[in-house]
Amino acid sequence: MAFFGLTGALKRRLTLHSFGHRSVNTMAQSISLITPRDVLSQGLESFKPLDASFHLPNSGRSASEEYSIQSRIPGSRFFDHEAIADTSYLVNDSVKLQHMQPDLATFKRSMEQLGITRDDHLLVYDSYGIFSSPRAAWLLHSYGHPKVSVLDGGLPRWIHEAHPVESGQPNSIFTTEYSFVGFDEHDARQKVISYESIVRNSHASVTDRITVLDARPRGRFSGTDPEPRPGLSSGHIPHSLSLPFGSLLTTSTESEPYTKYLAPSELDRVFQEAIGDQKSWQEIKAGDRPIVASCGSGMTACVIWLALYLCGGKVEKFKLYDESWTGYAQRGNSRIEKN
Repeated sequence: MAFFGLTGALKRRLTLHSFGHRSVNTMAQSISLITPRDVLSQGLESFKPLDASFHLPNSGRSASEEYSIQSRIPGSRFFDHEAIADTSYLVNDSVKLQHMQPDLATFKRSMEQLGITRDDHLLVYDSYGIFSSPRAAWLLHSYGHPKVSVLDGGLPRWIHEAHPVESGQPNSIFTTEYSFVGFDEHDARQKVISYESIVRNSHASVTDRITVLDARPRGRFSGTDPEPRPGLSSGHIPHSLSLPFGSLLTTSTESEPYTKYLAPSELDRVFQEAIGDQKSWQEIKAGDRPIVASCGSGMTACVIWLALYLCGGKVEKFKLYDESWTGYAQRGNSRIEKN
């Protein structure tokens, strides 16, 4: 097992209890965006790191293999999106969807197999910077895990800043007891919107319609570029709006070879431009109007969820269309728009 060391960069920390001078004390949970330097200033031993990397089907890469043989943050466990999921979710009784939100029993068992307890402060990261780590954070948050931090810039930033890494065969994990106290599984399920609700919403009047933001690249949204999943039509849900997840992030460069979230003021601007109506955006941000996020398979839609929170938005009325485009477009009676 190889080790290397050094220091880090600055942190932006926000919790569900407060943003600026606003405070909400409705739940004992916190979600934060944290930089490598701040992790080390608090002490890496204060966190339980989770490698939540994920690659698209056409990438030719395996996140689990990379975790096992390449550099990772010391003490990391692999958060397998495909295993911590409802593995029997079917569309039209034939097509199985991947990494769908699991039931409580599956979530609990998965946490125990990862050696996680409710007291652990979880540090989630991925191998791009910001890509799949917000999905892991969303899932953990949906099941009420008290403390979750997303590493801004992910593993590439950690390595670029020469912080400690390990490689080789991971250490054995001792199972734990993950206890739920006063948590209702219904609360987790309410954070997801169904296909039937999406269809009803697409037929609703302008005043009654919920805003649906699509995190896929614009070419896939408009139908001019293919989907990464063979045989799947591109296009979009009627009346949905395009908000590519990459527009919420910095661009990877030679000096910063990773993606990270834009500053809150920039996130605010990107949301307003995508929604196209300042009044609607402010109502969504204040939690007075619900909002839904979709993407290819429910992964990068969670980049929108965390961005909404980071720019001061209330996320209580945020819902994830977990089937996303993969589920929607494979249903024969779905209306698909292209423009």
